[in-house]
Order: sequence, then structure tokens, then C-alpha cells
Amino acid sequence: MKLKFRHVVLFLLILLDLLLAPLVLKLPLFLKGQGFKPGLEAWKKEVLARPLAGPAILLKDTKMRQIWIWLQPAFGAAAISILWPATRRKSKARDDIGGPEAAGQGQHGTARWRTRKEIAATLAVWRLPGGPPGGGVVMGFARQPFYTAWLDAGDTHVLLLGATRSGKSRRVIIPTILTLALAGESMVITDPKGELYQITSTYLQRRGYDVVKIDLRDPYRGNRWNPLEPVIRGLGKRDHTAASQAAWDMANIITHQQPHHGDSIWPQSQESLTAALALAVAAEALPEGKHLASAYALLTTLGAGGGEKLDAYFRRFPQDHPARAAYGVAALSEERLRSSIFTGTAAQLRLWADPAVAWLTAVQDHNLAGAGKKKTAVFLLIPDERENRHVLASLYIAQAYQALADAARGQGGLPLRVNFLLDEFGNLPPIPGFDKKLTVAAGRGMRFLLALQDLAQIKSRYKEAAGTITGNCATWVYLATADVETARVISAKTGQYTVRTESYSSQVRAASDYSSGTTEGLTGRPLLLPDEVLRWPKGEALVLQTGQNPARLPLADLSEWPVAGDLTPAATENPDRGVITAPPVWLPGPPAGGGKTAVKDDTGPDVISDL
Repeated sequence: MKLKFRHVVLFLLILLDLLLAPLVLKLPLFLKGQGFKPGLEAWKKEVLARPLAGPAILLKDTKMRQIWIWLQPAFGAAAISILWPATRRKSKARDDIGGPEAAGQGQHGTARWRTRKEIAATLAVWRLPGGPPGGGVVMGFARQPFYTAWLDAGDTHVLLLGATRSGKSRRVIIPTILTLALAGESMVITDPKGELYQITSTYLQRRGYDVVKIDLRDPYRGNRWNPLEPVIRGLGKRDHTAASQAAWDMANIITHQQPHHGDSIWPQSQESLTAALALAVAAEALPEGKHLASAYALLTTLGAGGGEKLDAYFRRFPQDHPARAAYGVAALSEERLRSSIFTGTAAQLRLWADPAVAWLTAVQDHNLAGAGKKKTAVFLLIPDERENRHVLASLYIAQAYQALADAARGQGGLPLRVNFLLDEFGNLPPIPGFDKKLTVAAGRGMRFLLALQDLAQIKSRYKEAAGTITGNCATWVYLATADVETARVISAKTGQYTVRTESYSSQVRAASDYSSGTTEGLTGRPLLLPDEVLRWPKGEALVLQTGQNPARLPLADLSEWPVAGDLTPAATENPDRGVITAPPVWLPGPPAGGGKTAVKDDTGPDVISDL
């Protein structure tokens, strides 16, 4: 129904209400006093004689006026039904989001916005201050008319898209942390600004959580973690397969922390050399020297001068040892290539020449699989100003996932669900096999929230696997983007619906020969055009779930939540660790000496000459 026509119908309804309704109300009086046929004729004569007498009847006849007033709700409902589509359309035009009303019978698409009833059926509705219906990712929050949050509490992964300053942390991630805390679920959280730890850690501790902080900005302030631990554990159990796989996974992340261009032989050779060094150190070093700083020292010391000393060292391992097998690619390389392989690998491992990083990664002080059994929140504080340390976050996430997957094996999943809340996921070096990990994670009791600024970030990191990763996220939450391609994808995901079109034509053959006409048709239109996606209003979330129509939900800032007053910022002072010293770095001694000497305690023969 067009807007002008609706106005005409409303005007006619008002005229009928004021002019005709009072006259119709008098008809029963005529029929009662004069009989049916005479009364009907008398009523017709009065109506024809005084067709505009309705208002006068209402003013003079109290009884008629009371009956007329009782009928007004019905007329009001009719007026609202006429005006409601216009009101709805006007509301959409007010923020320039969305198109005209649907038309036709869905010939070009049937997409529409989800109703409140449908939202309640597809998302968990939480009335605060009561407890949440389950652990879930916050999709929306409003405080009027009463505190209400909408959660995705299912075993589905979530993709959160929001440009810088769009409110990803304060509107989604921090409220999600608080919600999961009330539900008692574990979390592994990347924290680029340190804000998430600062705001929520004290609250989590009060709720009985073990809070682990891996501080990559200031390593001396937090917990410690040794990336070689799974390799050491595998070799200790004589499980060479597990040890080798852990070493290769770690080497892959370290090697591919930056994109490689050109011949693939270079990254493959560097990866094999890194794995070999890790396996060698895990197998032979003294306990206090089993860390990656020793691997870096082993390469830079024995790999100099053509690498003959490093060749001799690896030949000391049995033929079937995984360290010797991993070194095979480097051993077979030509002399002119070897220098480049060694130099490239040393460049990848140079991070462990940093004393703070060496100290952080020399000792393991917590169980990576513990989050699957006991309420735990792990914060990875990632410095945006030191991009070379980002690889440590990817390493931790990959190893935590593997430890939890091993714990879930054979028991149908983890006893306690673990949520990976990965803010600025697109800035982290790629995690090997992440697309496959995401595919099976939910069945093992692990759920991921991947926060990106735009889709280009994940495409640049994961290449062909990017589509699988985003496709495994059954729920998308969109806040804002400046990327046109991301806006096009979001627009396409909202779906198309059918709208009416009008075309006007005119033709002039002569001064007195003029004709014109209007033609109506149907066409398809996305529920949101790309430019409307780019102009999406702040403070609202666009929720896209597989198999459901899009939903538009309010999304208030953290300060609007009733729990905001309970959040006490964490203290930032250094923990009392006493005197911090660099970890001892191990290098192999001569074969006769057993090869178990830490450099700082080495009083044996010269390492280089003995090899």
C-alpha cells in the first residue's frame, strides 16, 4: 500500500467515524419504535435530509455519545493498522539502514529481519541481574525497559568483525568474559592492549578462577611457559612420534611468522632445521637448559663456518632418532645453500636472544591442559609495538589447543568447556592446521571467538584456508568496517528480498500530442546494501547465524552493565620474584664427556675444537 493511498484511507476512516457512525447508531432506535420496514424508511429519509448531522448527534445525545466512545478503540486499531507500515518504513529511513517494504510473493528473495520472537528462539535471553542461562558469547545488550542480554550459548564458533574503535572489547569481549565467569567456563584470551586483564582479572579471581598471565610486553610480570615442554614430555615417554610432531608444529609457526615469497625450499629447510634443533636440545640438554635459547645458541655456535661442526654433532645421534631425521634436509643441502638456510633459521630464532623472552620461555609453571578440568583464565598480553613477539602468542594457542585435545581424547570431550577469545586474531602469525582444528574443536569442548578488523586480515594470513575458517564460524557478529570487500560479503550474507520498482516514461510527438505512463515491476535487493553496511550505526550489532534471518540487536557499552561497578582494576606492580637472572644456555660438550654441560658451568674442553 503506497503512502499517499494510506493517508486517503485514513482520512475516509475519520469521516466515517465522525459523520456516518452516529447516524448508524440511531438505526436501532428507529427500528424499535416504528418496526423494521417503516423504521428503516424513516431512518433513510433522515440520513438523506441531514447527512452531516453526526457531530450534532454526538453533542446533543449523551447516550449516543457514550456508545460512540465505546467504539473508538476499534476505530483506533484500524487507524494503527493503516499507519503501521508507514511508521515502520519511516523508522528505517531515519538511520538510512535498510530498503523499502517487501513486495510480491518472494520472486526475487525472501530475506527479512528476524522478529523478537524468533530471536528469543535462536539466542539465549538473559534477564539480569539473574544468572545467565549458560556460558555464551554476548550478541546484544540493552538496559531498557530492563536489563537484557542475548547470548549465543551453543557449541558454535563466532566471528566478530569490528574496525578499530568500534567497541569489540567493551561491547562484546569483556561482557563475554564476565558471562563465562558466571557460568564457570574456562578461557584463553589474547589481550593486545592489556585492557582485558586489567578490567576482569580481579573479578575472575574473586569467583575462584586460576588466572594465568603470559605477559609478552613485560615478561617478568607474569607466568612462565616453555614451548619445548611437549617435546621434552614426548621424548621422556619415548613417544618419538608425539615429540617429533610437537617440534614440527612449533617450527612451522616460528618459520612462517612472516609470509615467504619465492622458492618453497627455503622455508621448508628452515623449518626442518628448527625442528632438529628443538629435538636435540630436548633430548640432550641439562634440565635447566632445555629451552629455545639453547637451540638458538646451538645453531649460532656450531653452525658457523659452513656448519661442519653442526653436521658432526647431529651424526652423533642414532640413525632413527627424530633429531637426526629432522636435520636431514639441512644435511643434504649444497654448501652454497647451507649458509642461507642457517642464516634464515637464525633470523627466525633471534627472538630467543632477548634475555626477557629467554627467561619467560625457559620454565613451565602451569599445566596447559588444566583449563579443561578447573576454572582457568589465561591472558596473553600481546604488545602491538613489538610485532616480533606475536609469534609467541600463536605458539601458546597452538600448544594449549593440542594439550586440551589430548586431554579430551577418549572421554568424549573436556569436562569443562574452554573458550578461546582471540582478539585481533588477524594480527597473529598463522597457526598450522587451524582450519582443521576449528572443524573438530567444538566436539572436543572448545569454542573459538575470532575478532578481526576485516576479512582481508585472515585472507592474508591463511590464504586458501581462510574460507574454511570463516565458514566454520556459524555465527557472525558485525559492528563496523572500513573495508569495502568485507562490506560486500556482509551484504551478500544478509540475503535478498523482493521489492517493487516504478519506471516513468513520457513521449512528445507534437505540441498537442503528449503521452506518459508509469510501469511497476519487481526486482531483488539485498537486505543491506554494501554502503549501508559501511554506515552501520554504532551501538548496534548485526548478527548473522547459519540457517537464520539476520538480527539487529542493541549493544550497549560495558559501563551500562549492572556488574560494571563490581570491576576492580588489577594492580600493575611487579610481583616479588627476587633477583631475576637469565636462564643457563646449554651447548654440547665432547662425546666422551656425555654432552650434558650448561655453558655457564662449562669447564670441560673447548666445544668447537672437540667437535
